[in-house]
Amino acid sequence: PILCAGITVYKGLKESGIRPGQTVAIVGAGGGLGSLAQQYAKAMGLKIIAIDSGEEKKTMSEKMGSTFIDFAQAGDINKAVRDATPDGLGPHAVILVAVSEKPFQQAAEYVRPRGTVIVIGLPAGAHIRAPVFESVLKMVRIQASYVGNRQDSAEALDFFARGLIHAPFKTVDLSALPKVYELMKEGKIAGRYVLKMPDA
Repeated sequence: PILCAGITVYKGLKESGIRPGQTVAIVGAGGGLGSLAQQYAKAMGLKIIAIDSGEEKKTMSEKMGSTFIDFAQAGDINKAVRDATPDGLGPHAVILVAVSEKPFQQAAEYVRPRGTVIVIGLPAGAHIRAPVFESVLKMVRIQASYVGNRQDSAEALDFFARGLIHAPFKTVDLSALPKVYELMKEGKIAGRYVLKMPDA
């Protein structure tokens, strides 16, 4: 997963311009991309706000040292995210790896002034929206990020080689595919699932 998902989120973190000691919010933090993004962010010396839903994703994120916000229980997500930062101004950067459209329309509202919103996730048919007046006043930067280049790949692999990155996964038999698919549709998969093929 490092040569695809890992490089993708690492590149997004680099593109944000965030520096060690600053705060990043990772939206969709409990999934395959998000779980790697949390680890790269930690390895880069960042404070992490993990935004997702469900107890399993909360447990996984907190084990990684992140502050977890369950968007399904937060009420006012904008206030919850800003309140999770030390000065209450919001995160310096937001990394969007979510699979639904709504987070792509909220991030510009809770990122701090002069903050950056990095768009990585590709929800089908989704649009990016931001309040123009507030975004201009706060000088918010919204940028898309795609997979990295050779240099990004070498850097991402170096973090892995030093033992700082571990892809969280569960292995299940191929016969469990329908159940895994239902969990995926319900947004209940923390990390990734690996399907084991039956012996011939």
